[in-house]
Amino acid sequence: MKEKLLLIVAVFIINYANSQTFTMLKDGADTEIDGMLVSYNVIKKGTKKGSDLYRLTATVTNQNNNYMRIFENAIEAFSENPDFTLAYFQFTNANGKAFSSTSARFYPKPLYINVPYSCKKCKPVAKDEDPENHYNKQVVIGTQFPVGSTISKVYNIRVPEGEIPTVKVMIY
Repeated sequence: MKEKLLLIVAVFIINYANSQTFTMLKDGADTEIDGMLVSYNVIKKGTKKGSDLYRLTATVTNQNNNYMRIFENAIEAFSENPDFTLAYFQFTNANGKAFSSTSARFYPKPLYINVPYSCKKCKPVAKDEDPENHYNKQVVIGTQFPVGSTISKVYNIRVPEGEIPTVKVMIY
């Protein structure tokens, strides 16, 4: 009995560990990870103070799954919180000098819904109207990244002189 329980726990741990691992990317090459197509391109801009400056464009495209995450509780405003991350790019040999980037997070779009509410301080409603349906506000109930959607961002990164940027990504 203990062996079966241990086996089940081990399978869950291995699946969790494998589901969130970094994948090394190559410049200009598309890589598909869990239905997401990820890539990056770099252009060398110059050299200054022992560092090569590159302009890096990172891209994530949803290929074949409707990514949607529904929250347990609605929130009034969406903020780019690490808990909502869709993809995390890490520029492994970037040194971060002169306010350059060393990593990047990509976030899906918030999913809004209109919610009726009553307001005691607002103008009175007509007697035949439902006060609950008279006032509406938008709240965030989750995030979404539909099939075919693309997110692309540009970053300035610095690496030690003579090195080429290396990038790895984790899809959540």
